[in-house]
Amino acid sequence: MLNSIFSLLIGSTLLYFGAECIVKGGVSVAKRFGISTLVVGLTVVAFGTSLPELVVSIIAAIENSPTLAIGNVVGSNIANIGLALALSSLIFPITINYLPIKRDLWIYLFACLLFILFVFDGRLSRFEGLFLFIGLVFYIIICIHNPLNDEYEPQDHLEYSLVKAITYIIAGILSLAFGANLFVDGAVYLARYLGVSEIVIGMSIVALGTSLPELATSAMAAFRKESAISVGNIVGSNIFNILSVLGITSLITPLDSPKEILYFELPVMVLFGLAIIVIAKLPQPIHRVYSAILLLGYLLFIYLLF
Repeated sequence: MLNSIFSLLIGSTLLYFGAECIVKGGVSVAKRFGISTLVVGLTVVAFGTSLPELVVSIIAAIENSPTLAIGNVVGSNIANIGLALALSSLIFPITINYLPIKRDLWIYLFACLLFILFVFDGRLSRFEGLFLFIGLVFYIIICIHNPLNDEYEPQDHLEYSLVKAITYIIAGILSLAFGANLFVDGAVYLARYLGVSEIVIGMSIVALGTSLPELATSAMAAFRKESAISVGNIVGSNIFNILSVLGITSLITPLDSPKEILYFELPVMVLFGLAIIVIAKLPQPIHRVYSAILLLGYLLFIYLLF
């Protein structure tokens, strides 16, 4: 068991720093080629925070643990709201401006419902994965042509020399690959040791580990009083998790999905999405009572999983 925990800790650390390196290097390369800040934010940065989920899900699916991949995405989306947003707003006051982010919130809920519809038969096929990925492309195009605010713009990323930027990207890729292997192996062994299903481990421990970039970004944005970035990072990452992570992973190999999650885990994911909309319409900044309710809801979800 200690080996599994060690693998999870080292793996999650490598995933976090790997994603950071790729974002830093990618932003710098894009800027050097004259790509706009908005486009960079929507692609490199938004995709970068979802890289841990993507790499872990792909490796889990290839290693014949598809339920771990599904659980990772669903659990990460719940953790991003119930943990990252809740903790950030509990410590630092966060203001959600509903009108600027309304479009993305409803796109996220639509993506959730579309995913539920696709896995209703217990399987996410390559065709359905392609449909999700096409949805991601349309989402990026919509955001580029109809930007609502600057929440997608990368913050505090230095511009490096081309050689240094490429070195960052290569180091990030290696870190992600090695970290994801360690993380998946540790999660599978831990699930077997505890006698619980892989999807439970995926929705709890694995999801928590792959949500570290979102948690760190949201907390730092809230600390700097940049509420739009904090909320936008979470909602955008959740959209990317469904459309890109599940889309790309199921394109590589179809994913089997346990039908049991249709009755608990997936409704909880939708419920947390609806919770943001409700909270956004309440007087701002977010009252700490609502943040505490979100956090308690997440802890209750984890408790009921086991």
